[in-house]
Amino acid sequence: MYIADDPTLALITRFVGEAHDLNLSDAEFLLQQIAAIEQYIGQFPDHERQARALEWIETYARRYRQQWQKQAAVGVLAQARCPDCPLDGGNRTTPCAIHDRWLELLRRYAATEISSREYVEDSLKLLGQYKDRLKSGRIRRQRQTAQMPIAI
Repeated sequence: MYIADDPTLALITRFVGEAHDLNLSDAEFLLQQIAAIEQYIGQFPDHERQARALEWIETYARRYRQQWQKQAAVGVLAQARCPDCPLDGGNRTTPCAIHDRWLELLRRYAATEISSREYVEDSLKLLGQYKDRLKSGRIRRQRQTAQMPIAI
């Protein structure tokens, strides 16, 4: 069922989450969508429900699917770990500092609190900040190692 209508989400899942591993169920999505439709039509008299269900599908189905895809991707990507992360200290059970902050950006994007553009810009800033920290930390360690006296 996982078809990313959103280009930013498609990019994220392809390169970060490896979309082929998302393993999202058609049945789960459809059951949740049916429940949403039933909740919507429950407020109308029986003789209007079929027409109201079709109205819901015309009006909300696309947006519902897109939102479901975003939330499902967040759920899967929250469990993903960067295989070459120098900040995790070998711990594969908890996300590193970058991943934590990136997941917060992803959650805000999925909740439509920020736009695609803001998500991309903020993600690039986040990566830039940590890249600089990692680079400066590596240089500092190299200098300290070079300045250590040799014990004889």
